[in-house]
Amino acid sequence: MTETQRILEHYDRTMHGDAWHSHPVWQVLDGISAERAAMRPLANAHSIWEIVGHMAFWEEVAARRLGGLRAGLEEDRNFSAMPEATEVNWQKTLDQFRASNQAFREALQKLDPARLNELSAAGKRSFYEEAHGLIEHSVYHAGQIALLAKAANQS
Repeated sequence: MTETQRILEHYDRTMHGDAWHSHPVWQVLDGISAERAAMRPLANAHSIWEIVGHMAFWEEVAARRLGGLRAGLEEDRNFSAMPEATEVNWQKTLDQFRASNQAFREALQKLDPARLNELSAAGKRSFYEEAHGLIEHSVYHAGQIALLAKAANQS
C-alpha cells in the first residue's frame, strides 16, 4: 500500500468510516434538517450550514492544490452567506459537499506518492501537509458541528 493510499483510507474513515476521533463527518451530519443547519445557537458562531459550505470550499482548494494547480482563494466563498433555509437549498449544500469530497478523493488518488514531500503550487506546504491538513480540518469542524447540533436541540 502506498502512502497516498494510506492517506486516502484515513480520509475515508474521517468522512464515512470507523474514525479514531469519534463519529465520522457524514454521520455527524446525518439527520440535520435545514432549520437546524441554519440555526445559530451560539452567539457569534457560524451555523452548521456555513461550516459545511466552508468545508466544501477548502476541499475544493485542497483538490486543486493536490492536482498541481494554484487554488486562487475566493474569500467570499470561504464562509459564504447562506441561501434561504429550505430543505432543497440544504440538500444542494450537502450535494456540493459530496462533490468536493469526491474531487478531493480523486486528486489524492492521482497524486504520485513520490511527490508527497514536494511543495504544492501554493508554495507553502507539501502535498503531504495539504492532504493531512484537509483531514485535520474536517475533524475539527465535525466537532464543531456536533456541538452546534446539540446546542440547537436545546434551543
